[in-house]
Amino acid sequence: MNNIKVLAILIIIFAGSAAFTQVDGDRIIAVIGNEIITESDFQYQVQLYARQNQLTEISPYLAQQLFQSMVTNKIILAKAEQDSITVAGDEVDRELDGRIKTLIDQVGSQQRLEETYGMTLSKIKNLLREDLEKNMKIERVKRKQFQGGLRVSDKEVRDFYNNFRDSLPDVNEEFEVGHIFLERKISDAEKREAKRIAQQLLDSIKQGVDFSDLAKRNSSDSMSALQGGDLGYAKKGTFVKEFEEIVFGLKEGEVSDVVETQFGYHIIKLNEKQGDKVKSQHILVNFPRFESSDFETINFLKDVKSKIEIGEITFDSAAKIYSMDENNNKNGGYTGRVPVEQMDSLAVESLRNLSSGQITEPLRIGDDNNYGYEIYKLIKIYPPHKLNITDDYERIKRYAETYKENKEMEKWINEIRETIYVDVRM
Repeated sequence: MNNIKVLAILIIIFAGSAAFTQVDGDRIIAVIGNEIITESDFQYQVQLYARQNQLTEISPYLAQQLFQSMVTNKIILAKAEQDSITVAGDEVDRELDGRIKTLIDQVGSQQRLEETYGMTLSKIKNLLREDLEKNMKIERVKRKQFQGGLRVSDKEVRDFYNNFRDSLPDVNEEFEVGHIFLERKISDAEKREAKRIAQQLLDSIKQGVDFSDLAKRNSSDSMSALQGGDLGYAKKGTFVKEFEEIVFGLKEGEVSDVVETQFGYHIIKLNEKQGDKVKSQHILVNFPRFESSDFETINFLKDVKSKIEIGEITFDSAAKIYSMDENNNKNGGYTGRVPVEQMDSLAVESLRNLSSGQITEPLRIGDDNNYGYEIYKLIKIYPPHKLNITDDYERIKRYAETYKENKEMEKWINEIRETIYVDVRM
C-alpha cells in the first residue's frame, strides 16, 4: 500500500495544538464555556483541511462547516467539564507515548521527527499533551452518549440512497487486490560497517577526543548533533528500549560501549541524573544502505511470484507465510477495493497492464529512510461509476451511518448547548 505521507501524519496528529497559540491582536471569534476560538485557530483549521485534501481554495460553505465543527468540539469539551469528566495523567502519558511511537515508526526515526518539526522530542511531547488530554475527554463524553453505537437497517440504507443518490459522490477507479509486503531489512554487512565506524568514534573518545566535538562532526542525528549530541532531560519511556536500558544504567560522566537500536549504533554519555530524569548526549551512526540488501528482498519476492505462477504455492498461502503486513496477511493478503488515489502511481501503472489473477513484479514503496517491497495480485479493476445499491451497498451503508450519526449528534449538541455559554462572534 502507498505509505501515508510524513507531513500528513504530523498534520493530523498535531491538529489543534501547535497553531492554537493566541498571538497579540488575535481576534476572539467564539467563546464556549471556558474555551475560546481565535481567528488564527480558525485560519489554521482551514489551511489544515486544504492541505489534507489537496485543495487550492475553500468555499465559504465548507469554511462555515469547519468552524461549526470547532464550536461543536468546544461544546462537548465544556460538557465534559460540567460532568467532571477526567482523564488520569498516566492514561494521557500512555496515549502520548503511543502517538509518539507511531510518529517515529512512520517517519523512520526520532531524528526525522525532530527535523520535521524543528524541535526536540521533549518539546514535541509538551506541545501535544494538553490538546491530547482535551481530545480524550471529548471522546469519552461521546462514547458515554453513544455507547450502544448507531446502526442502520436495510430500509434506512435504501431510503438514504433513494433520497440522496443525486448528491452522493461518484466512485473513482478502484483496484481489488491482494498483496505480499516485505520490509527492507538491514543486512549483516550494513550492520558491520556501521558498527566499525561507531567503534572508531568510541576509540577516539577513550583516547581523549571531546565527545561533543565528535558528535557535531559525525552524528547522524542532525538535530542533536548541532548541540554536541545533547538530548536534554528525559524521563523513562522517552527512548527506545535498548537505548533506555543503557542510559539509565550509566553513572554520571560515564560513556557507554556501542549500543545497537533500530536506528543504528549509538555511543551514549550520561551527564546528569535528577530523580527519574537523565540528561545525556549521544552519537548516532546510521546503517548504510547497500544495494545488495535491496536485491536480496527483490529476488526473494520474485522467487515467491514464480512459485505462485507455477502452482507450487497459492498466493493466499504465500501471504500468510511471508507478508509483513499484519493487517491482512491472515486474510491471505487480501486488501479489498482500493481507490486509485490511495495507490502509488507505479503500482497503478503496473496493475492496469495485468489481467485478473496476474501478479506484478516487486514494487518499492515508502521513502528513502523507511521503505519495503511488495507484489500485488490483481483480482478486478472497477472503472469509475456512479454509486448504485447493488455494487456499492457497503459504501452506501457507511454514508447512511455517518448521516444518522451526524443527525443524532446535532440533536444532542442542541440539547447540551442550552446549559453552556456560547458566544459566536463571526
